[in-house]
Amino acid sequence: MRGLLLLGAIASVATSAPLIRWAAPAPAMTVAAGRVCLAALVLFALAPGAPRQWVRLPPRERGLVVVAGVLLGTHFGVWITSMYFTSTAASVALVAMNPIFAALFGLGLGDRVGGREWAGIGIAAVGCALLAGGDWDEGGAALIGDALALRGAATAAAYLVVGRRLRAGLPLTSYLAMVNGVAGVGLLVAAAIASAPVFGLDGDVYAAIAISALVPSLIGHTLLNAAVRRTPTHLVALAILGEPVGASLLTWGFFAERPPAHAAIGGGIILGGIAIGFVGRR
Repeated sequence: MRGLLLLGAIASVATSAPLIRWAAPAPAMTVAAGRVCLAALVLFALAPGAPRQWVRLPPRERGLVVVAGVLLGTHFGVWITSMYFTSTAASVALVAMNPIFAALFGLGLGDRVGGREWAGIGIAAVGCALLAGGDWDEGGAALIGDALALRGAATAAAYLVVGRRLRAGLPLTSYLAMVNGVAGVGLLVAAAIASAPVFGLDGDVYAAIAISALVPSLIGHTLLNAAVRRTPTHLVALAILGEPVGASLLTWGFFAERPPAHAAIGGGIILGGIAIGFVGRR
């Protein structure tokens, strides 16, 4: 049962990148804003008391909720944009580096980074260099996508670090509704600034956005939270490394986007470094 739960979670989140490819005729900010806003609406429906709970929070914690929402919105905005510049394999491998950024950010909070983690960071850095070097040879535009994906990893890590600072008594669904609401508003503003249309698009685009809000955002992340409660954390962390592999294979199968050799090799080294350094980390 635990294995099926975890498999369902990874299969759900692995659909995120292919769904972005499906929606790709629409601007990246449109896709990001639509996905997060729809997820927020569902979460607020599941946690109707979230606005009242937010008002009752101490000022410092209300501020942290806003900061977390801005970071979450930035993560989706830059990561989804990265897929418009580089391959799926490169984008999902680089954004999977968020445990590395979380460890580095944790240094500022007094966390200790041991030798094993530093080894993993070094190995992943080698993979990142190989991936970026191949993208440089293929065209400079792909490097823009690589940089955006790395920023997506960094903002995802910062979002998780900020979440750690909030009090444990805040219900998870309410917290997710709050941060997704803030992220959605921010992305709508970004879409307006970028003149990215929200209405008048093809039905396929709206279908892809709706499914991305439902499957990877809501179902996938909910199953992952459930899996963490029933499965050892190190096994969950190891399984999550299957997301970039699954996303690349799905995109290859449905959109004939074959992963470039340098992205497959570099991405494999990145995932290997994360597995060595962070799977089983307490």
